[in-house]
Amino acid sequence: MAWRIFLTLIACGSMMACNSDNENAVKVNTTPEPVQSESVEVQAVDDNLSESESESESESESEFLTQSAPEPECDLESVNLLDFVPWQREEGWWVGEYTFLGADGDPNVSASWPYRYDHYRGFIHLEVIGNSIKQRNVFLYPAKNSSECDSVEDVVGSGICGDNGNEKVFSADQSASDCDGNLSGPFEAFGMTLSTTTTLIGDDTVLYQVRLPDGSFTQNQLTTLPPNDTRVRTAQGFFMGSSTYASYYRERKVTKEEFVQLLEETRQEYNILELDYCGYDSGGNPSNVSCDEHFGVVLGD
Repeated sequence: MAWRIFLTLIACGSMMACNSDNENAVKVNTTPEPVQSESVEVQAVDDNLSESESESESESESEFLTQSAPEPECDLESVNLLDFVPWQREEGWWVGEYTFLGADGDPNVSASWPYRYDHYRGFIHLEVIGNSIKQRNVFLYPAKNSSECDSVEDVVGSGICGDNGNEKVFSADQSASDCDGNLSGPFEAFGMTLSTTTTLIGDDTVLYQVRLPDGSFTQNQLTTLPPNDTRVRTAQGFFMGSSTYASYYRERKVTKEEFVQLLEETRQEYNILELDYCGYDSGGNPSNVSCDEHFGVVLGD
């Protein structure tokens, strides 16, 4: 699942300003004057022009220096992500209907996780804390179709193939990478550190990307946020330049109480054993955490 996880101006003066400059120009007296007086007046004109040019150059230098001055550095510690509309919309409790497709376009079939990917459900808590986001998920999968079971033991844990579903937990944390609401953070998977970035595109679109240590991307995920407490996510997965999977997630925001209720209802529907609740990590290995520990809150309250 770690591979599926789941981005001017310089204004010219107005014509009125130009006319004003012309009107303020010094006018030369056309009445004949003694040579000395004419010389003094011409000198005055030259002095005025020189002064005007000097002021103009000074203003140009000031404007250049102002435009060339580097922007102040972003203080990442002072960023409040809730100042940005997408994070206001994304914070909270979410439930979703998911479909996960393999490279051939059919529902994914995993050799290590023998459960259905055509329709399964996700439960997500996304918490914004200052300049960081903490995401905790649990995905619930229905039991494999009985006709596809090689044996009743084709399961993870103590369930029965074709009878019991199962669930996985997933965690992701990111922090502000600039003062524009964008995020970044590492993700550990298969002994490697993957880099993740999240880029805001307006108030209703978010691009999430995961890259391998060599810089190549392994996932591009687009989130669309309609103004009705829903979100739609689609992800494209890659490995060594080849398409490996695609996902289609439809989610809605709920209260914590609804979250807990719907989680319990889905567990009953999928016949998931209580000892498997939040029992496995994204790689299908024992998570060794309770649901309360995973989400960092007491879900029963």
